[in-house]
Amino acid sequence: MEKSFSLQTEILGGIINAALISYALILNPAIVSATGMPFPALMTTTILVTIIFTFLVGVYARVPFIQSVYMGENAFFAFTVVLASQIDWRIALGIVFWSGVIFAIVTFSGLRKRLAVHIPKELGLAWGSAVSFFLLYLALANAGVFTKNPLPGLPTIPGKYYEPQILSFFLLTALIIILYKLLPFQIRGIGMLISIIVALLIGPLVYKINGEYITYPSFAIGFSDPSPIIAQVDLIKAWNYAYFIIIFFLIAFVDVTGTLKALVTPLKFKNEEEIIEKVMRVEGFSIMGGAYVGQPTVGTYIESGGAVAAGARTGIASIVTALVLIPTLFITPFFSNLPPSFLLWATAPALAAVSGFILMKVFEEIDFRNNPQATILILMTLPGVISGNLLLAFTLPMASIAGYEYLTKKKASIAPIIISLIGFIILGLYHY
Repeated sequence: MEKSFSLQTEILGGIINAALISYALILNPAIVSATGMPFPALMTTTILVTIIFTFLVGVYARVPFIQSVYMGENAFFAFTVVLASQIDWRIALGIVFWSGVIFAIVTFSGLRKRLAVHIPKELGLAWGSAVSFFLLYLALANAGVFTKNPLPGLPTIPGKYYEPQILSFFLLTALIIILYKLLPFQIRGIGMLISIIVALLIGPLVYKINGEYITYPSFAIGFSDPSPIIAQVDLIKAWNYAYFIIIFFLIAFVDVTGTLKALVTPLKFKNEEEIIEKVMRVEGFSIMGGAYVGQPTVGTYIESGGAVAAGARTGIASIVTALVLIPTLFITPFFSNLPPSFLLWATAPALAAVSGFILMKVFEEIDFRNNPQATILILMTLPGVISGNLLLAFTLPMASIAGYEYLTKKKASIAPIIISLIGFIILGLYHY
């Protein structure tokens, strides 16, 4: 099937994609700011990379896809690499940058197809489940559903569920689920944006800081300065953590490959492989460009399916999305003046929904009865999720792949690339 064209449909698809990605423009800086990076600059550069690389995908690959900072990878960057491993965020950005260089080399050299063959599908599913569980944990913590236990015993204690801010979290999460069921397929995900808007509206009525309800600053149109995090990548010291570079590359490769396959297949184009190749070329530069301006891994969002479902088939939709998002750059000062804890609460329902959607996608692709390997790999992610160590959550499934194939007499299928990657990651755990 060749690309059919309707300007009205392309514009509609672009607007839908802009609405579907809007939640990430607030949620991503809320997550990454845990590293100590300034929220105002993070929000500005989140919007910038979304606009620039969505536009580039539209112009070069000519498909209606969105590019923005990946959920999951941003949590891995913030909580495992920077906070848990105590790596300076500038070095962490260098790690992400070099993973983008490797991504570009693999794509432009033609190694992509061969590498994709040797990376088991189950590895991506296991990582997806680990990310979803961890994001749900963060959402519940940000909402105040549980808090850190200051006394010996259980690591967390339940919050006061009768408090308005916790009740509101549950109600807003339920709202997202209801809208997901009721709305047309192409705009199901808009419930996450609606939940954030509602949270901002009711915030002064339900959210307290130090016993006082929050008050909003006066609304002003402006532009938050992104310079504190632009061009801060430490490319030299990043190589002290080569194992993290490999992990970031591998996670991005697995994520992007699965996402593009899911998005391109319904389009039924004759040149599917060529389209995937072009988008992945953009991916390499988007990862490097994102790191340069202070962002974790940038990639194609599955929410792009909204434009596809609406009938968009060309890059015009992506160009429209980029143009529609430009005005959001000038409302960043309002969010920048809000308390960080409040922003985490306001985005918690959307974060919980993201985790649920990822997990739902994982479970849809697994035949638990006939694929015990996938079940084992998902279970192997749990120790890392429980401890907050996403590096461990990625390592155990990979090692399990080799062990499973060895024990089931599939030695020939244990590709050298998998063995090499296991070695790198075990080295990383030794230094963790």
